[in-house]
Amino acid sequence: MRLAIISFTKRGGELNRSIREALLGWSHEVDSFEKRKREKALLAGGGTSPFREEAAGVALVEESLSAWAGKAFGAYDGLIFVGACGIAVRAIAPFLRDKFTDPAVVVVDEGAGFSVSLLSGHVGGANDLCLLVAKASGAVPVISTATDVNGRFAVDVFAKNNHLAILDRQLAKEVSAAVLAGKKIPFFSTQPLLGTVPGELLVFEEEEGFLQEAGIKIAVSEKRLEEGAGQGRVLYLVPNTVTAGMGCRRGIGYESLRAALEAVFSEKGIFLEALAGIATIEMKREEEGLLELSVWAGVPFAWYTAGELSALPGTFSHSDFVEKTVGVDCVCERAAVLGSGGGRLLFPKQAAGGITLAAARGEKQLSFGEEKEQR
Repeated sequence: MRLAIISFTKRGGELNRSIREALLGWSHEVDSFEKRKREKALLAGGGTSPFREEAAGVALVEESLSAWAGKAFGAYDGLIFVGACGIAVRAIAPFLRDKFTDPAVVVVDEGAGFSVSLLSGHVGGANDLCLLVAKASGAVPVISTATDVNGRFAVDVFAKNNHLAILDRQLAKEVSAAVLAGKKIPFFSTQPLLGTVPGELLVFEEEEGFLQEAGIKIAVSEKRLEEGAGQGRVLYLVPNTVTAGMGCRRGIGYESLRAALEAVFSEKGIFLEALAGIATIEMKREEEGLLELSVWAGVPFAWYTAGELSALPGTFSHSDFVEKTVGVDCVCERAAVLGSGGGRLLFPKQAAGGITLAAARGEKQLSFGEEKEQR
C-alpha cells in the first residue's frame, strides 16, 4: 500500500517515524508528515510546495490540515493519523464518498494505546492496516465492523482478497445484513474453492440447484447465469479470468474493435469486468486498434506465433483461407485458449466486419482463508 502518516506533536512525531520504519520494512511505500504549531520556525528553504522536508525525514505541512487531507485522499491507499480521532474525522469529512472508493484511514493515539480502524475497514483495507499499525507501535487494535465483531463472513473482504469485482454494491450490503441476521446464503462458483467454507454460506456445485434457491445469493461467475423468474437475486462477484482472442483486417480502428467486443460479450452474457487479456497472432502485435483496445480495457496484450497457435491441442474452427494467409487455421479461438492458460472456450469464433472474436475462461483458485499477514 501507498501510505501517509501525519502527526501533530513532538511525541507524535517520534511515533510517526517509528511506525514509518516498520511499515517500510514490510514493503509498503510510506510518506511521513507533521502539522505542528512551531512548523514555521522549522521550515527551511524557499519554493511554493506545501511540504518542506525536515532533516529527520518528515515533511512539514504548511497548508491547512483540511487541504492536506483533500490531496492525500486521492494520492494514497491509506492514511494514518497519530493523534485524536476527532482531528482525523474533521479532516477527512468533506472528502468522504463511499467504502468502495475511500482510502483506508487509521488513527493511533500518540501514546500508542489504541490503533483504530476508522474508515474503509474491509474494501479499503483499514482493518488490516490497523493491525499492522498496532504491531508496529504496540497499540491495541480496535476494529468495529459488524462482520468482524460478530465473526461472520464478509462478502466485500472475500471479494477484495480474491480480486473479484462486485457488480452491485447495494446488494452486497444486503448480503452482509442477511449474514448478520443469521441467514444462510446460497453460493456458487465457476472457479475452484480453497479453504474452509464459512458456515454462513451454502455452497452449490451445480448451477441448476443454486438458481432454484430463493432470496439473496452469491455467484462467482464470469457470465450471467440462466436466471429464472422468482428465483431470487444474485450478487455477482466477477473474476478476471477471460481472455478475448481477436483477429482483424489491417487498419481496423479501435472504436470498431471495442464495439465488437462489447456487443459479443453482452450477447453472450459475459461481464466486461471478467476480461483478463487480449490475445492474437504475432503478425498483429503492432496493430494499432488492438493495442488501443487493450489500453482502454486495462489488460495485457499478448501475441503468439503461428507455430505456437498451431501446436495447441484441441478442436477449433477451421478456415483454409486463414491458414493459407497466416499459417494457422484459426487465430481467435486458439489465441483465446492459449492466452487463458489452456482454459475452456466460452464461445467459438464470431466474425463480422473484418473482425473475429472468441473467448476462453482460465482457472483462478479462490480462498476462504484469512489474508496472509503482510510483511
